[in-house]
Amino acid sequence: AVVSTQSTGMGEIVAIIISLIYKGSIEKSVEDGLDKKVEGYINGTEDDIEIMDKIQETLQCCGVHGIESYTNNTAWVKKHTANKVPASCCPEVPGENPPKTCSVKNTALYTDGCVDLATNTMTDNAGLIIGITIGFIVIQIIGVCLGCVFCQRIARDGYKEV
Repeated sequence: AVVSTQSTGMGEIVAIIISLIYKGSIEKSVEDGLDKKVEGYINGTEDDIEIMDKIQETLQCCGVHGIESYTNNTAWVKKHTANKVPASCCPEVPGENPPKTCSVKNTALYTDGCVDLATNTMTDNAGLIIGITIGFIVIQIIGVCLGCVFCQRIARDGYKEV
C-alpha cells in the first residue's frame, strides 16, 4: 500500500511537469482535433455534429477560434451562407423544432473560440488546479505516514482483537 500511494503521488507530480513542458503541443493537438471535428460537422458526419454541438453548448463557444471556423469555410458558406453558424453557437431557442443554424447577427451569439476559451480557462485556474493536486499529494503522504505508524504499533504490541 505504501509503494502504490507513493507511485500515485509521483505520477501526479510527473503529470503536472509533463503538462507544463508540453503545454504548447497539447494545445496544438486539441486545436487540430477540433479542426477535424469542425470539418466533419460541415461535411455532415453525425458523430462530429453531436460532439461539436455538445462542446459548443457546454463551453458556450463557437468554432475553433471563433465563428470564422464556419463563416470562412467555403463548404459551410455554400450550404448555409456566411451569415449563419450552427445553432449550438447560440443559446438554446425554445420550440419543438429547434433550428440547425442561427444568425451571426444574433446578439447572444457565442463569439469565443472553443480552443481559446479552454486555454484561457485552464490558464486562469492553473494555480487552483496545482493547489488541489498538491493537496491530494499531501493527504496521500499523511496516509502513508499514518499507515507506517499503525504498522509499527502492531509490530510492537502485537495484533489484538477488539
